[in-house]
Amino acid sequence: MTAPSVRGLRRVWVPLAVVLLLAAGLAAYLLVRGGDAAGRDSMPAPGGEVTPSELTGQWSGEGMLVDCAGLDDEDCSGTRSIALSIECAAVLCEVTPLDRSYGSPPLRFEDGRYRAVGPVPPELAPTCGGSPTRSAQWRLELIAGGGRLGGTYAESTIQGFDCGATFLAWEVVLERR
Repeated sequence: MTAPSVRGLRRVWVPLAVVLLLAAGLAAYLLVRGGDAAGRDSMPAPGGEVTPSELTGQWSGEGMLVDCAGLDDEDCSGTRSIALSIECAAVLCEVTPLDRSYGSPPLRFEDGRYRAVGPVPPELAPTCGGSPTRSAQWRLELIAGGGRLGGTYAESTIQGFDCGATFLAWEVVLERR
C-alpha cells in the first residue's frame, strides 16, 4: 500500500477547507443578523394585508427621526410622538394622523404596505419668506404585524422659486391604545 500523494491530499483538503470557511461565514452572518433582529424586536415583522377590524382604532408610539433635508437646523436627532386614528367601513379605511387638521385620507394596501398621503396643516407647515408652504404633505407607510404597526411617517415640501424642498422622516412603531 502506498502513502497518499500530496496532490491527492490537496484535492480533498482544499475543497473541504473552502466549504468549512463558507459554512463558518454563513453561520457568523446569521448570528449577527439574528442579533440585529433581536435588537429591533419592537418593529413588526413584514406581513400581508390584515382585516379592517385589526386596523380600526387608536394607535400611538414614538418616532425616531431618521432622515431630514432642506431645513436650517440640519440636526436629524430626536423623537416625535405619533398618534393615528384609523376608521374602517367594510374594506375602505381612513387614517387621521396626529389630529383632524391633517385630514383623513384613505389608507391603501399597496406592495405589502399600508400607505396614505395628506396635507400638513398650513399653520404647522414650514414657512418660506414668512408664509406657510402650500406643498407640505405627510406620508405614511406601515406594515401590520404582531398587533403593532411599524414603518415611517414623513413630512415634505417641494421646491419653490424662492425656497428649497424639505423632508423629515421618522421610523415609527405604534401600539393600539
